[in-house]
Order: sequence, then C-alpha cells, then structure tokens
Amino acid sequence: MPHDFLDKYSDGDGRFHRMDARWKAVAIVAILLALNVLRASPWWLSAGAAAVLIAAVCAARVAVFHVLRRGAAALPFALVVGAFLPFTTGGEVLLRVAVGPYYVDVTAEGLRTYATLAVKAYLSLTYVALLTATTPFPTLLRALRWFRAPPFFLDLLAFSYRYVFILVEETERLERAWGSRYFGRRAGRQFVTLGPAVAALFLRSYERAERVWGAMLARGYNPGTP
Repeated sequence: MPHDFLDKYSDGDGRFHRMDARWKAVAIVAILLALNVLRASPWWLSAGAAAVLIAAVCAARVAVFHVLRRGAAALPFALVVGAFLPFTTGGEVLLRVAVGPYYVDVTAEGLRTYATLAVKAYLSLTYVALLTATTPFPTLLRALRWFRAPPFFLDLLAFSYRYVFILVEETERLERAWGSRYFGRRAGRQFVTLGPAVAALFLRSYERAERVWGAMLARGYNPGTP
C-alpha cells in the first residue's frame, strides 16, 4: 500500500512549506478563532478566510483537490449537528410543515445559521488539512513541543501516526481475504460477514497494542515524559 497518504505533499518546496511550522500554526489558529469564536460573524469574514485559503493553497503548490477533499470530511458532522437549526431558530418563517397535529416552522435565520455552521466547519478543517499537507508530521510535533503541549498528548499523536499505517495494512489484508472468499456473490451475503471482519480487526489491533505497550515498558518507557 502507499504509505504517503498522510504526508503526500509535506516534503514540497512551496512558500508555505518553507515557513516555520510554529508560525504557520499560530496563523491558522488565529484564523480559526476569528471564524468560530464570533457567534454571528459577518459573511465577509468567511469570504476573506476562503480567499486567504485559496491563496495559501496556490502558494503551497499542493493539489487543490487534495486539500478540499480533506476539508469535506467535516461536512457530514456539521450537517448532522446543525440539522435542527432551521426549525428551532426564531425569525421570519419561510415554510410551515405539518407533522401530525403539530406544525414545524423553517425560518430564514435558521437556514442562515445552518449554512454558516457548515461553511465554518468546512473552512476550519480545510485550514488544518493545509497545515498537515505542508508540514511533515515530526516537524509539527516539534512545533507543538515548543508550545509546551502536554507530553502525553504528543506521545499519543506520535503513536497514532506511527501505527495508523499498520492498521490500514491490516484492514487491506482482511479486505483481500474477504473478497477472495466471497468473489462473485451478492453484496447482501457479504454484509453478513462484515461484523466478524470488524471484530477480527479490533482484536488484532488490540493484541498488537498490548504487545507494543509491554515492549515499551520493558525498555524503560515512562508515559508523559518529554
């Protein structure tokens, strides 16, 4: 499997790549705070953040689709979390829906709030995707250590980064085994074996984590030390 799906563009030579990771993180955090702390931020703030994002992606010389696709991962969560905003926010009623003996109103203010939430979530995650796409993960960890991030949190990030590739490889092996045993059968029959496959993946991951943890303790690892 390709092992660069997390660091595919982080070793580039764009202007954004050459910036100090600490100042990149500070700039992005400042933009995210400006976007999300203000409850009712004006539309031009989101438009300005989008324009800065596009300019940064072009200066970074990374694939635009790669960054935008990673940012889209936030949309399902934002859409689900804010699904009731159009019905629970007061304002001008645009549509009244009958639900049995009750009526539910869809307001213009609720729709605007819902759209604002989705835009903010998408822009926020896209900025984070830009940071990770232009900064090697070890460099990003060093920047977090410079900001005095908790050592245990840094250890957790480092271990997650190290073993996510192993987990993906294990998943691909299970997928190949699953496909070879159910080749040509209908998807409904394959779905029956999905539960056991997920359980096997969980057990293998848990057993590997226990072995790695025991080996680390045997070599003198002290959790939370810098």
